[in-house]
Amino acid sequence: MKDLTGQKFGRLTVIEKTGKRLCGHIVWKCQCECGNIAEVMGRNLLTGHTKSCGCLEKEINEKIHIKHGDARHGKGKKRARLYWVWTYMKQRCLNPNYKSFKYYGGRGIKVCDEWKNDYPAFKKWALANGYDEELSLGRIDPDGDYCPENCQWIIRPENTRKQWRDKKRPRF
Repeated sequence: MKDLTGQKFGRLTVIEKTGKRLCGHIVWKCQCECGNIAEVMGRNLLTGHTKSCGCLEKEINEKIHIKHGDARHGKGKKRARLYWVWTYMKQRCLNPNYKSFKYYGGRGIKVCDEWKNDYPAFKKWALANGYDEELSLGRIDPDGDYCPENCQWIIRPENTRKQWRDKKRPRF
């Protein structure tokens, strides 16, 4: 294998060979842009499989999954209730394997584009329209989509009564 010393791969700059081998491949000592030192197989550097000490993946995950802060509130803490409401609304309408899909997505009920992939937009609407932990997300027209014009926050017993009136949907 050629000498990789001084070469840069993603955020990693190769410092030297470690003298170690993993699965027959040379292991290189690298300095990450964040300051950490990492030992990486040369093969993983050359293929682009390893681009940092792990800091890049952590940054990407934080941006994608926790950008709004409601998915989790730290180690051992649960997701915010509003985030669960959004998640289950999407499951009912978009996931054919979800237990209630046949009553929602299976009947053609959709989640509007504004909310489908944008939790912060849903949260903004919810907070501006009376969201409270004790309330349930209900659709004004039970055959209509989940969208700002057709949704409201109502007490759970009222939402249950609406479901019973519409024989196409189960009781929750």
